[in-house]
Amino acid sequence: MKQKQNFDFSFVKNLRMKRGMTAETLAHEAGVTRATIAKLESGKGNPTIETLSALGKVFQMGASQLVEMAETGKSETGQKATYNKDGFHGIRMNFSGFELFHLEAPRGSRAVSVPDLHDNTAEICMVISGRVKITVLEDTRILKPGEAIRFKAIHDHELEALEDTTLLLIHHLLI
Repeated sequence: MKQKQNFDFSFVKNLRMKRGMTAETLAHEAGVTRATIAKLESGKGNPTIETLSALGKVFQMGASQLVEMAETGKSETGQKATYNKDGFHGIRMNFSGFELFHLEAPRGSRAVSVPDLHDNTAEICMVISGRVKITVLEDTRILKPGEAIRFKAIHDHELEALEDTTLLLIHHLLI
């Protein structure tokens, strides 16, 4: 019995179209045949590492990123946990390489980064309601509803709720 393919490279068509390229242009720039592109875009192709590397150069990404994008069954349900620290409380959702926090904090709550929790990650903070003061190293910003900031999480940082606040925090791996 034939095992189901674990990779689907049909997304190559979306990458190509997003860049306004024809299949012929992509094939030419990657140095592969138009037939190779057609097989990939139909979800039936099984590219060599050389083909993935060539496509990656055209799309300005690594071959491993293309393989990761091609993995089927990539929808993932986050693991939900309650979060309550330094006055910030809410829900934490864990995904592979990604954390999402939906938090509330009363005015005056203050959270200081813990360096051993952060490696090669970035943090995004978006304010839903209220105001938050964020200091990253020597850079201090006041964020209002609808505003966001992104920074390397390994840097010392601090959040302070200037008003009763609701915010989204995202931690993600840097590539």
